[in-house]
Amino acid sequence: MTSHSLFEYVDRDTLLEPGWEKNATYLWGTPIRPLGELGTIDYVLQAQDNLQDMRMRARGVFIQTATICVVGYVFLRNCIISVQITRRRPYVLSHWCCVVQAASGIGYTICAILLIVPGGLSCRQALWYACTTISLSSLCVSVTLLQRAYLAHGRSRRLLVLGISFILPQPIAAYIMWTSPISMAPSIGCILLYPYYFPWVKFALDAPINILLSVAFIMVVHKQYQRFGSAAWAQLVRNGTQTMCAIVLANFICMFSVAFEVFGLFSEMFLAFDWIIASTLLVRYCDSRKALSTESTFLSNSRKTGKISLLITETDLEHAHTSAAMTLKRYHGGRYTIIQE
Repeated sequence: MTSHSLFEYVDRDTLLEPGWEKNATYLWGTPIRPLGELGTIDYVLQAQDNLQDMRMRARGVFIQTATICVVGYVFLRNCIISVQITRRRPYVLSHWCCVVQAASGIGYTICAILLIVPGGLSCRQALWYACTTISLSSLCVSVTLLQRAYLAHGRSRRLLVLGISFILPQPIAAYIMWTSPISMAPSIGCILLYPYYFPWVKFALDAPINILLSVAFIMVVHKQYQRFGSAAWAQLVRNGTQTMCAIVLANFICMFSVAFEVFGLFSEMFLAFDWIIASTLLVRYCDSRKALSTESTFLSNSRKTGKISLLITETDLEHAHTSAAMTLKRYHGGRYTIIQE
């Protein structure tokens, strides 16, 4: 087998022998390659008669494993924060989405580590788990954005139906990955030989729903900011816009890198990078410790100016639109009057 450097462009089709599917074993309709059934140690030892090839394989496995460890650290951090958020507000759906997304990332890291353990998982088993959880991550992001937009629009059924219709096709990405051949390559180790169109399909499935729901949410928040002029609403506009734009931009950059093999076969790792970026941004967005509270500032201003004071947090957005609308406080001669909008 020809050895390639880590960041050298390699046509994935050259890693597959012509007509290999004819003699392949099929599992659930998916052709299985013998190299995909190996663990990384077995794969490295296969080249023990060729020292140069063995070094290349060992280096590729080491780089992939080191990258996975960094990814695992980020997921562990996100999971700890997500659990803390969820314990404070256990009935908020978006918080559970953060937990599921981060926890599945930890599972992905464990599978990758078991790949290098003697008698552990095979390359195919590890990547099939990764394929499932990558799609699960996209679903968590979309569900979180849909919940935010749905509540911001006063539980709009039209928006809910439209959002669900965009979310339903997302498992197609998992299906494409599951049916793609899995093998080993000297410069990177375990690799998914997905079709050339896959990155664009995944971007086409993720981007529209993210953009639609982000715009729907930000429009309402911006309208509230124009109406009340509160620093809390202004901060929601800023945080919401930055987070949603970052998710969409990161998704595009990562899928672009995967599609054009910017870093050779290593570009496949951008699927994991897109995952951890989305997880980190989602946790940051839902973190109630960064919730916006301007009560003390605006109450003190109310006493002097009689202006309306507004108290709202990111995690309390659902209450702002599902109870008796917004609760506002106005200072009247030494006492506050509760106003239901």
